[in-house]
Amino acid sequence: MTRAEANPDLAAVRDGIRSSSDRRVTATRTRLFDAVRDLAAEGAEITVRSTTERAGVSRATFYTHFSGIDDLALHLQEQAFHDIAAESRPTDAGALDGTLMERSQRALISHYATYRALYAGAFAVAVPRGAETRVAELMKVEILAHLRSFAQPPTGIDPDIAATYIAHAATGVIASWVLGDIEATEDELARHLTQLMPRWMHTGIPAVTGDADGRRPEGEKQ
Repeated sequence: MTRAEANPDLAAVRDGIRSSSDRRVTATRTRLFDAVRDLAAEGAEITVRSTTERAGVSRATFYTHFSGIDDLALHLQEQAFHDIAAESRPTDAGALDGTLMERSQRALISHYATYRALYAGAFAVAVPRGAETRVAELMKVEILAHLRSFAQPPTGIDPDIAATYIAHAATGVIASWVLGDIEATEDELARHLTQLMPRWMHTGIPAVTGDADGRRPEGEKQ
């Protein structure tokens, strides 16, 4: 039984805190995230105890914010997705280009490299609809926002289905790399993710049905 199941009131408080903009709340969350980053950089074991000791907060405070280390890892990824999307977002659809896509993928893989030990522990847990699926759903939010605002999918392609497909495919590759099932440098992985993305995602050129690369039919003028 998780702490949330044992104490539904605590789960409700935790949900409220996550959406809070109170400076004290965000400061505590930042201290916890920073503590995990420092521990990861040192190659130290990342546990609730080591995290709280490094952050200078109590275990009670930790559990007010997160149900456990896996929960912290999930929200750390959510924050990373949001920040990377914001930094790589074009000013308008006309500003889309492959450079923005490559930059976002490099930032994404750099994040996973920094916290690799933390995420490996989360991805290694084999449970139905486990960490990998939850991470993919968070990634999907940012991808769907991008599709709806800047990149038009091919005719007949539902943006929600496209975002789900891309998010789960990318998360699967990243999880395999984090766990050591794929051998690649950060640059190699980022390059593969960039080149495997549909071209219409970073060109703004709508593709025709059956042409996932976003190329226009032969003879059609741009």
